[in-house]
Amino acid sequence: MTDFQRLLQGAREDQVSNFETHVNPAFSELLRTLGHRHSFVRGEGALLWDEQEQCYLDCVAGYAVHAIGRSHPRMVNALREALESGHPNWVQFDRPALSGLLARRLSERTGGELQHAVFSNSGSEAVECAFKLARRATGRDAVLHCDHAYHGMTLGALSANGNERLRQPFGDLGPSEQIAFNDLHALERALESRKFAAFIVEPVQGKTCRSLADGYLAEASRLATKHGTILIVDEVQTGVGRTGKFFGYEHDRGARPHMVVLSKALSGGYVPLGVTLVRRDLWRATFHSISNALIHSSTFQGGLLAMVAGLMTLEIHDAEQLSARAERLGERIASTLRVIQKKYPCIGEVRGKGLICGIALTPTLLERALASIPIVGSAVEPVFAQAFVMEFLKKHRVLCLATERATNVIKFTPPLVLEESQCDWLLRAVEECFHTISRAPTVHGIAHAVHNLGDG
Repeated sequence: MTDFQRLLQGAREDQVSNFETHVNPAFSELLRTLGHRHSFVRGEGALLWDEQEQCYLDCVAGYAVHAIGRSHPRMVNALREALESGHPNWVQFDRPALSGLLARRLSERTGGELQHAVFSNSGSEAVECAFKLARRATGRDAVLHCDHAYHGMTLGALSANGNERLRQPFGDLGPSEQIAFNDLHALERALESRKFAAFIVEPVQGKTCRSLADGYLAEASRLATKHGTILIVDEVQTGVGRTGKFFGYEHDRGARPHMVVLSKALSGGYVPLGVTLVRRDLWRATFHSISNALIHSSTFQGGLLAMVAGLMTLEIHDAEQLSARAERLGERIASTLRVIQKKYPCIGEVRGKGLICGIALTPTLLERALASIPIVGSAVEPVFAQAFVMEFLKKHRVLCLATERATNVIKFTPPLVLEESQCDWLLRAVEECFHTISRAPTVHGIAHAVHNLGDG
């Protein structure tokens, strides 16, 4: 038995107890309430297997982390070779070769407009860095963001969160204001105040799956430059091909962001990695002298495994044409979902771009009925979309997400290596799931349907 096998075997003996006692008992209770008792033991591509060797289609992908799929052989081999190489890690007094190479290759993908890369360990850290650099460059403090925006959970990133429920428990955060998503008039009025260091926006919102309108980012670029505000495009979920282009902002040819933040998929699904891509003049506003060379830094930035993971992700993305694949399969999924939408009134809208897809639900009498069912709402707030997610998991072995209660969106972010047959699997599950839940004509029937999810 190898050391890893020994450690894993020991961990599984008290898996639930250890997690509930020492990690997050509330989350464990949430899973129990939702009837989720699976433990996944293996993953490959877009698939997961549980302890009973049942196979599942993973349309969560670690919150869009596993763009190249799980256990990609090229990634595994490169990381193994790096570990066995003896190459020194985090020397600190060095110019790491792999950091420089990854920074250059990322800069090239912006057309050279964003020449500097500041590496970090997560999307939240990358956002924090962008806010610090924007404040330094502009001499302003406030951040402008959109309703239902999500940019991370650390204090600075949380100040730009569009969900008051997530913000409120933590007291006063950094100065910020919120505007409506996709509203250029609101953006212009806000920027005219000249009080914002930065305006941060997602090309496709992670919480709602709403996409920016054509031309929005081009005009936002012009307005931000005109009023001295830094435009930060948050590509943490949309970057590395998910929308059908490497960067989501590339769908708008006139977009000229001053900074771009990346994470999630850039990690290759193995090593935490974030990066803030910055225009040279803005970078120099902070790192303008030897004495300021380390004014923003992190112990673990630019680590050997993270840099290898980032570089291999780019190579795999290109070799397997994952942006084009996401565009093609995304269009197929969206067009089929719109056909399904016409059959079921509870589907309000089909959203997204590429392989970030959302079904926005329209709550009706059905929501009130589901809200009264203990399995849905006993230990957590009743969530209309959660009933559908349970149906996907129990009956169809498809993992997907229900976003926050205020948005009622079922979200799919499968790996970009999704195969045609797996696409069929997903679409069949959607059709059958909506048929199952919508056919219950009465409150009693609805309750019966939900209580029996997964019995078959």
